[in-house]
Amino acid sequence: MDFSAVRRVRDGLAELIGAINSGGASTAEARRVLSESKAFAAQVAVLQADAAALAAAGERHGDGGAGVLAQAAGLSRHDAASQVKTVQQLESMPGVRDALTGGDIPLANVKSLARASAQTTATQVEHDDTLLSKAASLSPERFARETTRWVAQRQHDDGEAEYRRQRARRRLSFWKGDDGMVHLRGELDPVTGTKIHKRFLQEAERLRRHDINRPHGEQRSWSQRLADSLDTLTADGSRKDSRGGGSAADITIVQHLSAEGDKAFAEVAGGAAIPQAVLEQHFCNAKIVGIVFSGEGLPLWRGTALARPSRAQMDALIARYGGCGGCEEHSVACQAHHIRPRSQGGPTDIDNLMPLCWRCHDNVHLHGWQAVADGDRHTIAPPERIRYGPARAPDPPPIHSPPRHRRRRTPASAKSEPQPLLLC
Repeated sequence: MDFSAVRRVRDGLAELIGAINSGGASTAEARRVLSESKAFAAQVAVLQADAAALAAAGERHGDGGAGVLAQAAGLSRHDAASQVKTVQQLESMPGVRDALTGGDIPLANVKSLARASAQTTATQVEHDDTLLSKAASLSPERFARETTRWVAQRQHDDGEAEYRRQRARRRLSFWKGDDGMVHLRGELDPVTGTKIHKRFLQEAERLRRHDINRPHGEQRSWSQRLADSLDTLTADGSRKDSRGGGSAADITIVQHLSAEGDKAFAEVAGGAAIPQAVLEQHFCNAKIVGIVFSGEGLPLWRGTALARPSRAQMDALIARYGGCGGCEEHSVACQAHHIRPRSQGGPTDIDNLMPLCWRCHDNVHLHGWQAVADGDRHTIAPPERIRYGPARAPDPPPIHSPPRHRRRRTPASAKSEPQPLLLC
């Protein structure tokens, strides 16, 4: 292999760096270098992943090259694994790979395309000209949201499996650093993460208004206010929302409908898509507003907001049920549940509501439990499913067959009587 090409690339890049810093480059020239460097970065990423995969296969590393790429290129193990995985997925999308190496699609958007192909199929991604056009023109942040919507409209299970995987990955960890500082790190599903994020933003804004009266040198930075929000939100339970619950965490969930009114998909505003079951669960206590947009995205009509269950209704439900209608959990942990879903025209009336704690509410919307009559109230029951025991092979025939006994002759009168059938 002739390594003179490697030297030419390094010399060329060094020449460009020197030209930019020489003081003689114009703004237009700087912008052109930036535009061309998009292709440089993509080509280097593909080259690194291909070389790492070749080395890993020859040396039998067993990790596709992530380890050798991290070591040789000075990348973190996480970044190296992500780069190798993305390039591997491009093997089934040669058109996308060519667009990447040619500088038509940036690496960040190609990673979004690779994730989309993993959740649908590579063929669907490769042959969707509209999606590829957006990959070439949109910023990574906007295109990530576009691919999320694109995938949501093509998943056969409405994204239920992906949402369950995200929920299963939720975690939170604390550890103490060498300098005595306590570190916090975690991952949350899109809905929970959006709620907590909004709580922090609201509390940080309250602290900002409080800081206005402080001397300039004593005012907290934005990150410091977020850190203090964690302390105040976990320590102060006195601030309640308008309905008597904990600190307000209203978020916007958007359900996109087709022109015919058919359900398409739902998403947290500006965030990830969510399955229909999660949408139904939040419908129970949400304020619902209908908006009609034109094909160009201009709002044409806004409907009247459908009210969420009021504090008076919750008080009446608690007085009637005492607590959760499913497990009798304390009323503090309860939400109002629509027995007939709001998406099916169920009204927000006392007769169509019951209090459920968050566990029972999850059981109804995520695990198929049903509201059933229980006298003059309702409770919930698990879905009726046919359950089979574990598979069992038939017993082998005995080595020594038992002695045969002569069958006694059955009287003719007994032959006509039905014999019982025993199923063991």
